[in-house]
Amino acid sequence: MFWVRALLVLACGSLLSAAFPPLGLWPFVVSLGPVLLLSANAPRKRDAFWAGFFCAVGFFFLHLLWLPQSFAPYSGGLFWLLYPPLIAVLGCFWGIVTFAARALGGRGAGALWLLPALWVLMEWARTQGVFAFPWGALGYVWVGTPLVQLADLAGVYGVSLVTLVALALSVSPFAYRRPRATRGRRARQPVWRPRVGIAAALLGALALPVAGYGYGTHRLRTWDVAVDRRALLVQGSTDPYGRALELEGELELYTRLTREGVGEGPAPDLVVWPEGVTLELLASGLDLVHWGAQAVRDEIQAAAGGAPVITGGGAIDGREAFSASNSAFSLEGGNVTDRYDKVYLVPFGEFFPLIDVLTPVYRTVFGWFGYPLLQSRPPGQEIRPLTLQEVVAAAYICYESVFPQVPRTMVARGAEVLVNISNDAWFGFGGGAEQHFAMGTVRAIETRRHLLRAGNDGITAVVDPLGRVGARLPRGERGSLEVSYSAADVITPYVRFGDLLILVLGGYVALFSGARAVKAQASRTAVIVVRT
Repeated sequence: MFWVRALLVLACGSLLSAAFPPLGLWPFVVSLGPVLLLSANAPRKRDAFWAGFFCAVGFFFLHLLWLPQSFAPYSGGLFWLLYPPLIAVLGCFWGIVTFAARALGGRGAGALWLLPALWVLMEWARTQGVFAFPWGALGYVWVGTPLVQLADLAGVYGVSLVTLVALALSVSPFAYRRPRATRGRRARQPVWRPRVGIAAALLGALALPVAGYGYGTHRLRTWDVAVDRRALLVQGSTDPYGRALELEGELELYTRLTREGVGEGPAPDLVVWPEGVTLELLASGLDLVHWGAQAVRDEIQAAAGGAPVITGGGAIDGREAFSASNSAFSLEGGNVTDRYDKVYLVPFGEFFPLIDVLTPVYRTVFGWFGYPLLQSRPPGQEIRPLTLQEVVAAAYICYESVFPQVPRTMVARGAEVLVNISNDAWFGFGGGAEQHFAMGTVRAIETRRHLLRAGNDGITAVVDPLGRVGARLPRGERGSLEVSYSAADVITPYVRFGDLLILVLGGYVALFSGARAVKAQASRTAVIVVRT
C-alpha cells in the first residue's frame, strides 16, 4: 500500500510540473489536490512526510530537468550523479510541510487548514539563507492569466496562498471524519450539518479563484500603461562557456550593436547592456581596473548617442580578478556615476556555501569535473537602486529576479523602473531560461513597474506593469531592441507592506496549533477526571 500511494503522489507531482512555465498548462494545478488530501488523511505522520516528498520528487525532477542539461558542457554526464541528491533535498522541503501539517493539525480537516499556510511559509523560507533556491513557487502557475495580478497585493506568496486554500477546500469534504463514539454510542448530529459543510467548502473553493480572476480582469482593464520614454536593449549572444570572441572582443561587439541600434535618429533615454559584458576586458588585454579609463567610457557613451548606459561587469576594488563582484554600473556623461553589487549570488555557481568548513568535499567534487578548487565571489552588502540623472532604476542582476524582496526593496527606496541584466546563455535551450523569465515578469506586477530586461543570449524584452511581454528578441540572435517604457512612482500594497503575509501566516499556524494542543490537553485531563 505504501508504494501504491508513493506512485500516486509521484504521478501527481509529475503532472503538476506541466502547470508551470514553459508549458503553462495551469489546469494541471489540480493534481496537487489529491496530495494534500492523502497527506492530511495519512494514518501516520511519516506517511504524510512521504506523500509530500514523493510529490516533490516527481515535480522537481521534471521542472528542473534543464539543470543537468545546462551543466553537460561542463561535466559531461557527471552532473546526473548529483541531480538525484538535489531532487531529494528539495523533496524534503515539501515532506516537512506535509509532516508538520499532520503533526500540528491532526488527521483530517485540521491538517488541511494548516497546509496552505505552512506551504507558503516554506516557499518564503526557500528564498532565505545561503542555500536559497526559490524555483517552484505555486503562484507562478498563473503567469499569463488574470489571477497573477493578485501579486501586487501580497506578492507571489499571496497568489500561492489563494491557490492552496482553494485546493484544500476542494478536497476537504473527503477529509471529513465522523465524531468518535461517546460512551459506547455513536454521537448524533443533524443530517444537514455535513452537507452544509461540504457545500460551503466547494463554494469557497470556487469563489476564491473566481474573485481573484475578477480582480485581475479589473486591473487589466483599468491600469494605465501609458509610455513616454524609449530604451535600447542590447543582446550580443556570445559564447557562455568561453566568453572570448574570435573576431572582436565582447566590449567592441556591444559598442557596435549599440551604435547600430541608435543609428541616425534621436538617442534613446536609456541603453541597457546585459550582465558581465565588461568581463571581456580581461580577454581583450585590458585590465578590469581600467574600466574607468576615459577613452573606454567615451567610446561607449558616443555609441549610445550620449544616452545613459546601464551595464554589468566585474568590480574588483583592488582585489584579485578572480574575486571580482558581479555588479551593475550606470554610465552618464562619460563617467561611472553609480554601482550596485549583486547581493543574492547563485549557490554553487558564484559562491560555495560553507566552503571554509567543507573544503575537502568541494575539492573532491571539483576534481571529478576536472576543475581546481574555485573561489566564491564577494556578495554585495546593500540592496539599493541605481540613481541616474533622469531616472532611478532597480538594476538587479540575473538570479536576483527570482527573489521578490530585491526589486521590492529597490522600489521602496525610490526606483521608478525595473532593469534586469542577465546572462541566461548557460541555460541552453531547455526550459530554464523561460522559467527564469516568467518568474521575473511577476516582479513587474508586484511593483507595477515596467521591466527592461537585457540578456546576453536572451531573453531580452520589455514587460509592462501588468506583466505582459511586449517586444522581445529571439534567443540566440545578435541585435538590439528599441522599447517604450515609463517611470512610475506608485506604491503597491506589496511594496508598502512587504512580506507581512508571512508574519500573519506564522501567527495563524502558532495560534491554530496552540489551540489544538490546549484542547487536546483539556480532553486528556477530562478523561483522567472521569476515570478517577
